[in-house]
Amino acid sequence: MTRKNLLRALNLALILLLFGGLFYYVNFPEILTILRTASLLPLLLAVLAGLLAGYVSSIELWILARKQGLTFSINDLFFLNLSARFYSFFSPLSSIGTFVRWQRLSGGEKPAEGLVTIAFNRTLDILVAICAGLFWGIAAIGRFSINLPLVVSYLVGFMAGIWWLLKASANIAGWAEQRAKAASHPILKAVFRFIVQLFLSLSVYKTFSVSELLILALTALIGELVSLLTLVLIAVSVHITIPIVDLGWMRPLLFLASLSPFTLAGGIGIREVSAVVIMVSLGIASGQAVAFSLLSYARAAVVSLIGGGVELVYFFSRLGTRAR
Repeated sequence: MTRKNLLRALNLALILLLFGGLFYYVNFPEILTILRTASLLPLLLAVLAGLLAGYVSSIELWILARKQGLTFSINDLFFLNLSARFYSFFSPLSSIGTFVRWQRLSGGEKPAEGLVTIAFNRTLDILVAICAGLFWGIAAIGRFSINLPLVVSYLVGFMAGIWWLLKASANIAGWAEQRAKAASHPILKAVFRFIVQLFLSLSVYKTFSVSELLILALTALIGELVSLLTLVLIAVSVHITIPIVDLGWMRPLLFLASLSPFTLAGGIGIREVSAVVIMVSLGIASGQAVAFSLLSYARAAVVSLIGGGVELVYFFSRLGTRAR
């Protein structure tokens, strides 16, 4: 057995073990009952919210692409993201979606610019998810009412942090380059090389004006809030009563779990088990937690299927263009 096949076998074994343990501790007929009685309207609204989140994300990508000289409309990037999401969700390798996005964004003429745009976009998404999770986590600990001065202070601090990272990125990359040269251990050398690449990609955007950075940060935060709304709607559909602050710090954890390599199509695996473990720890019935997790996956699948329809239209449009 080759190393690649061995890793696939271990991946599948881990996922089967996780789901085996999951369904051992929950009542499967109870889950089916909850799914049958789920409210359809909140689920439909969750799908629409998912599309809205994708459109907001396309605005963010548009701002980054313009800085690299890539001329696309927001609508073009929205449909491009939907197509890429289809490939990422249903392909055994989620990186195929990233490749499709990079290939079409670069147009075969600006591969470096397209790659930097995608890398920074993903870095920003992860950074925003972590910052949002910390914010909601602090709110959940104190159980305080979120007031306007607190939100404004947080937004100012968040944007100031990104601004500092952009301005200091070249210096940090230079420092990491020196550390990489001085490191004797291969792992340390690889880590510092990765830091160099990360902050060099950030340095490309250090010429952002204050207004551009403000729009970018607000767009990213709005996208995070719309994504949180999808979880709220799914929780409502299966009659789960949970404070929004708890869903707020859960969402980044589930997002990061979906990036794990130990998943099946669409990230199913660690993410689903993580959602159940967290919700059960908050006092939610295991059956409801599993139903919530499965419906979250189903919502993502529907949005990705819409992306498949977009990709089909794109395929036939290219055939028509070639025929002419």
